[in-house]
Amino acid sequence: MANPRPVRQSDGTWALVGPDGNPVTEARFRAASAYSDGRAVVHRFDGSAVLVDTDGREIPRYGRRFRWILPMFDGEAPACTIEGETGHIDRDGHFAEDALDPEWRARTELVRVSHLLYEKGYNVSIDGNVSWRLDDGSILITPAGAHLGFIGPEELVVVKPDGSPLRGDRPPTSEWRLHIELHRTRPECRCVVHAHSPYAIAASLAGVDLHKTWITAAPVPTTAYARISSDQSPAVLRPYMDAYNWAILPRHGVVAWADSAWDAFLRVEGLEHYAKILMTARACGPIEPLDDDKRIELLTFWGLEHLT
Repeated sequence: MANPRPVRQSDGTWALVGPDGNPVTEARFRAASAYSDGRAVVHRFDGSAVLVDTDGREIPRYGRRFRWILPMFDGEAPACTIEGETGHIDRDGHFAEDALDPEWRARTELVRVSHLLYEKGYNVSIDGNVSWRLDDGSILITPAGAHLGFIGPEELVVVKPDGSPLRGDRPPTSEWRLHIELHRTRPECRCVVHAHSPYAIAASLAGVDLHKTWITAAPVPTTAYARISSDQSPAVLRPYMDAYNWAILPRHGVVAWADSAWDAFLRVEGLEHYAKILMTARACGPIEPLDDDKRIELLTFWGLEHLT
């Protein structure tokens, strides 16, 4: 039986029409391609692209959304996700990302995290900055004045281990000193994320110490005050760099460091959720302390006995 063909309708939408002249499905699309290898590419009205079979049914996407998909050939279709990952989809919808240059992969990961920080409300305007230490020891970092919600991978700049410019047409973020010191002190942590998450900042303003209040998260230290964009920030953070993986800079924001961009983002997200719970509880009344034995039990469970 012949494959359906895409036909533009009188209302400007596209339908997949069978040999009898009738649509094979009621679904309408913004655009549709001819069938190749038993699959057609259709563009939905939400802006995403999907593969459909000869009955017009969408092939599973397994949680991914695609910016574009090219026609299927020899069982594979080149594709690009909404996040900018490029690769191939097979006939069953499984996506395999292309092998990328390590620096470009780091750039795309940092951009993905940067966008999430904005979408989640952890940064607004030109707040925040992120960095990744490359294999040669240089630091990939966001430039000064960048809006992390809309930054592209090509906009990131590279600095030497001492913070001096190496590649890129803009200066690095004004908080480059903080990143440099963390990468120097914690070489096993490849990524540093700094955000201006509101509940964590509110906690520091209200004097709520996340290091002394206990829920299902490891304690978070609050550093001494430091002026933004100065060498004061790494100085007040330095006492906590070895023993912790996150901290609050009072009246400023939060910092998290980890071995991957995703883990650093998760720490920022967890810290902000922790702070939100505590600030909500504080608004309802005094926060009940946790007994010392239970506190030590929690630290032992997390493998943080050194903090007892």
